[in-house]
Amino acid sequence: MNLQFSNATDSPEQFFNMLPDDWKPYIVPYWDSYKNAAKIYVLKENDEVVAGGLIFSKSLPDMSDFERSLQYLFTEGYLYIGFIWVPLHKRNRNLASQWLTFLKNQNPTQKYWLTIEEEWLKHFYEKNGFVLIEESDNEDDKEWLYLFS
Repeated sequence: MNLQFSNATDSPEQFFNMLPDDWKPYIVPYWDSYKNAAKIYVLKENDEVVAGGLIFSKSLPDMSDFERSLQYLFTEGYLYIGFIWVPLHKRNRNLASQWLTFLKNQNPTQKYWLTIEEEWLKHFYEKNGFVLIEESDNEDDKEWLYLFS
């Protein structure tokens, strides 16, 4: 498997085009407003984007109350990882894990934070070196905070 990890911030459509339709309304219309505080990284195999995600250096416009309460992490040097996606037909090949590995290896001293809204993702992030730090109090919209440092 010949994988290339690259910064696609200047050509975001290669990431946007692979996203599921229900994710696009949360990212594409807002890209111009936060592209100066975000980077897109993609993982390609034979010139096809097989994984991607966004890295934010400051607050997103549509953060949850739980995420807003964690804004202090930006001042502590953490970057926020969001919207990691692997197309369904490319799953079960460890591509998201490889995307995270490339990201972490690119700047080994960088710290990251993220939140998840689906409990089944806990195992994935823990096996990739993230540590569960906090859980939201909202029982209806549960979220979990993970850090990598």
